[in-house]
Parts: sequence; C-alpha cells; structure tokens
Amino acid sequence: MSAEYAIAVQTLIDGPRNSVFKVTGDLTAAYPITDIIVASSLSSTHPGMSGSFPPTLLRIDKIEYSITDGVICLLSWDATTPVAITELYGRGKVEAWRYGGLQNNAGAGVTGSVSLQVVASGAAFPTDASVMLLIHTVKYSASA
Repeated sequence: MSAEYAIAVQTLIDGPRNSVFKVTGDLTAAYPITDIIVASSLSSTHPGMSGSFPPTLLRIDKIEYSITDGVICLLSWDATTPVAITELYGRGKVEAWRYGGLQNNAGAGVTGSVSLQVVASGAAFPTDASVMLLIHTVKYSASA
C-alpha cells in the first residue's frame, strides 16, 4: 500500500480580528510538515480603510482536537527555523486565551504561517488514522 493522506483546511471565520480553521484528514502514513494556515492570505485587519492591512502574525487562542490513537500532530510557527507551538494527541482542547494565547515567537524569517506535521507515536503508523483540529486565532498586522 502506498502512503496516502488527504488533509483539508476550511476557513470557518475570517473576520477583521478573529479567524477559525477546521483541519481534517484521513491518513495511512505520516504527513510531511506543511503550511496549513497562511496569515498573509487572510482578509484585512482593517476592512474599509484605504491601504492594505493583511495580517502578518497570528496568535492561537484555542485548539480543539480529535486524533486517532498512535498519531501525533505537531504544530509549529513557520520561519527560517520553525518553532514548535504544541504537540497534540488523543482528544481534548487547549484554551490558551486564558493566559494571552500561544504567541508567535519564531524570530528570523517569520512568515506568520502555521505548519502541521503528523507522525506516529509508536514504531509504526496506524493503518487508518484521522485528524480533526479546530484552531481559533487572532490576527495582527505589523503595518497597522
């Protein structure tokens, strides 16, 4: 059997401040590190104003997740050297808004994007795995 994976990202909300994304996938193999949320592709942080104010950074306030046992989802901030955000496995939620959210501290080459990598937690990847993430973010624009 060849390695198969299908990760889909759906933007549920893309407002001037907040955005929410649903990430789903059915996998039979590990998923390579890939940008799933690209900050610069989101709507303006100042709609209706003259000029362009695309978001340059995101803050993650909440993540709800359901992941097949034996699989780990690694989220990271995209940069010259990616910086880990969190490691998710099983089922649960991270309510980071209570302490200011998960801040992008990626440093050099920061793009504002969020990357996903899916790996096996044991010696072998499960024969059939699924991933579901709901990621709640707050947008920032350095030019505003």
